[in-house]
Amino acid sequence: MQKILTIAGSDSCAGAGIQADIKTIQALGAYALSVITAVTAQNTRQVTAVQEIEARIIEKQLEAIFSDIRLDGIKIGMLGSAGTVQAVGKFLASFFQGGAFREKQLKNSLPLVLDPVMIAKSGDRLLEEEAVESLKKNLLPLASVITPNLMEAGALLGREISSLEGMKEAGRELLEFGCQWAIVKGGHLKGEPVDVLANKDSLYLLRGQRVDTACNHGTGCTFSAALATLMGQGWEVPAAAKRAKAYVEYCLQHGFAIGEGVGIPHHFAGLRPWNPEK
Repeated sequence: MQKILTIAGSDSCAGAGIQADIKTIQALGAYALSVITAVTAQNTRQVTAVQEIEARIIEKQLEAIFSDIRLDGIKIGMLGSAGTVQAVGKFLASFFQGGAFREKQLKNSLPLVLDPVMIAKSGDRLLEEEAVESLKKNLLPLASVITPNLMEAGALLGREISSLEGMKEAGRELLEFGCQWAIVKGGHLKGEPVDVLANKDSLYLLRGQRVDTACNHGTGCTFSAALATLMGQGWEVPAAAKRAKAYVEYCLQHGFAIGEGVGIPHHFAGLRPWNPEK
């Protein structure tokens, strides 16, 4: 069973963040490990508080995982602050450059999917503005794939992106930060959802079907976790991205409400509940 690490914040209503990542990874047949970067107090309507985890504790979590367990993929989500970005970036840069835990992993390459989480669906900011530059410098160059939505891609590039042609330009331009692939997600545009997947040689359009639902809390987290899992299971990026998008659509089709606000995609919709009598 492949082992996928998620580095992200905790969502108390479990529709997004590290909880959504763990559900996604397990639903796709891999084993989920976690490093928590922040704890949020949130429900389906709003984020009411955020408590960052100390950089020292984040580093200790990373050391504990990397010193013992050989990973098959990494997903990075909410980081929150420049200090957290720097702590995670410093540790991973050391690892990828042959640091203390490199030999333990026994892999020549390790897929790393970075979801640059900046704003929650409720509109609450989840990444400090001063942390954006740190993200560009410390983590984007390490990423196999980055998965920004239109607002996040716009924040990284310093301009608004409002069309498919703009998404194509943004995909190519994001590669200049050093990542190998960029997926610009177009779900916020009108019409059927189209994502743009770019690397230095190719550009792909990932087309999907729009699901008419209000149960879409945590879809970005779910997509990036699914992508990291599928890449860790051996799928090449274009095929993994297509399958991750299809998984998100399936979860949306079976989503359900748990509160008064945005509902939850059903991460385990394709799995039968365990029957203890059988």
